Amino acid sequence: MHPPLKYLQAAAGTALALLIWTFASKALQDAVVFGAALYAMYAAWRTGRELAAWRQPAGMAFTAVALYMALSLPCSRAPAASFRDFTGLLEIFAGAFAIPVIFNTRPRLEAALLYSANAVVLTLAFDLGRLACLLGPDLMEQAHAFQPFILNHSNVASMLAGLAALAYFYFFWQWRQTRRWPARACLLGMSAALAYQVVLASRGPQLALALTAAAMGALLPGARRKIAWGLAAACLGALLAGHAGKLNRRIVPPPPDPAAAAAPASTPTPAVRIAEILRRNLNQRDIVWEHTWRLARQRPWFGHGYGKRNFTSIYYQNEPPPADFYYPHPHQYWLKLFFEFGWTGLLLHLAAWLCLAWQLMRRIYREPTFSARLWPGIPALMLLCIHLYGLGDYPDNLVQTAQIWLIPVALAIIAERAE
Repeated sequence: MHPPLKYLQAAAGTALALLIWTFASKALQDAVVFGAALYAMYAAWRTGRELAAWRQPAGMAFTAVALYMALSLPCSRAPAASFRDFTGLLEIFAGAFAIPVIFNTRPRLEAALLYSANAVVLTLAFDLGRLACLLGPDLMEQAHAFQPFILNHSNVASMLAGLAALAYFYFFWQWRQTRRWPARACLLGMSAALAYQVVLASRGPQLALALTAAAMGALLPGARRKIAWGLAAACLGALLAGHAGKLNRRIVPPPPDPAAAAAPASTPTPAVRIAEILRRNLNQRDIVWEHTWRLARQRPWFGHGYGKRNFTSIYYQNEPPPADFYYPHPHQYWLKLFFEFGWTGLLLHLAAWLCLAWQLMRRIYREPTFSARLWPGIPALMLLCIHLYGLGDYPDNLVQTAQIWLIPVALAIIAERAE
């Protein structure tokens, strides 16, 4: 393709991605996604080949999960509320169905990842400028809680920044020798995404991205390289942990009260100090976890039903412990599944995710080099990042969209290899 046409295509693709990710609540975005799903249904009916991604074991497992979620709606404690929340998933499911049909080749999938990363970073770069102008010298202290949020919430925006950084790393690595200027542009985009995470100071997204970067060493060929990467990651992690307060002021406890400091007190042990830091950084999540676990065990097999409206109604009607925060969800991915769908739904989800992980690992380790492994490895790392985040929070809003849409991306890459 002629260079000007490439730039025009990139601009058009980024504009479409902006419509999908940044303006996700607009009617035009709904028309684009549902229109793509209708086209995908027509293409699949015409040839049938485009459904190869969903005919794999992981694809069939996630199809079963979606069907179970829909069929269990009448069993909810509040079916109307669950159904209303579930309708918000229909567009995400429609997009997931369309992805392996429309983006059915590696160049198309790469374009979708690149344009999505462009859209996210352009949005967050604008937000950085907005926050810097409005907050001035208080940027680092107030950016995390400043409203209105650019993308639903600072945690959501920071998670998308981390996913965009991973996508940019893939393109930088592929282009570092053959397309140096685009590779440098990817480094610039990756730097902007990481800068946004530092300024917004969202602890969960930062920790999830750091652990994902450490896990990237698993893609290296050879045991010695993996061990060397692991040791280097452990040393760097220890160094960063020692200076965590400089990277994120929200991690360390506030300085002690001067009046309390004047009183004689014993110096806390390192274990006590670590426990204090962990307790503060949980933001009383242990309260919602404990109460949700207690409620979930009241209906252990099929759960209370899907949705935030259903959760908040049940949670606050059953004498929750006092807390300083309002909880719209359990702040933990797997606990939310257990509360909503019981052991039956939880095990279905677990089986689907394990099946996808197994197929991705087989696909990754068929490749001999790090560069070749990075193509199937990038969606695996992105999903890992989201699941690590989900251990201490719920991947909500656009993070949930990214989580669900990365499933067909991974399935398409696996099917590409199978063909």
